[in-house]
Amino acid sequence: MGSHSETYYENQFSALGGGGLPSNKPIIDAALFGITPPLTEPVNETRIALGGGALIVDWAELPTQADVDAVTALVPTITGVATTSQPFEYNSFGVSTSTSGTPVTKLNNVTPPLDAGTYQVIWTSSLRMQAVIANTGAEATMRITRSDGVFVEQTDAWDLTARHAYNGAITFQVLAGQTLTTLLTFVRLGASGVAELNGARITVDKLS
Repeated sequence: MGSHSETYYENQFSALGGGGLPSNKPIIDAALFGITPPLTEPVNETRIALGGGALIVDWAELPTQADVDAVTALVPTITGVATTSQPFEYNSFGVSTSTSGTPVTKLNNVTPPLDAGTYQVIWTSSLRMQAVIANTGAEATMRITRSDGVFVEQTDAWDLTARHAYNGAITFQVLAGQTLTTLLTFVRLGASGVAELNGARITVDKLS
């Protein structure tokens, strides 16, 4: 007896769609662990290999040939998540206010699973204090997070009543099936006064 492993390459998952193996691993695992009829020797675990280009299926004990054949037959039938490259636009044009250092969320959105490629996130908004008070101000923060945990954060502060444009653009490389979370927040800096953010828009577009 003894352990056994089989390697299945991405092109063998012919029904998986554009999501890729890493993003579809939970779906693949559910299919393998729930295979019917049950395997004589169940799958112990699966591992992504070759930078996402293959999946290794591990058995803790030596499986029968029928077990291996059943897994091999299942692989090309597993349907993965659908992906998209359509543009997204999120808006919150009304006035929002903050009277403390606790972040107020203006916009918080997550894209569906995306096609692989280069995406640009652009945001526009208007930041100001409702009254000028010494040692106070308004600070806005834009945080963009890819679903693998990689993020970029950018802040800007302003202390006058005239509206201050808080705009920016950040480019992300995205693997098939990954998502982007766009979070725009703001706070009041200092001990008093009212910070204001309005006219917020975030767009996500595929460049290539």
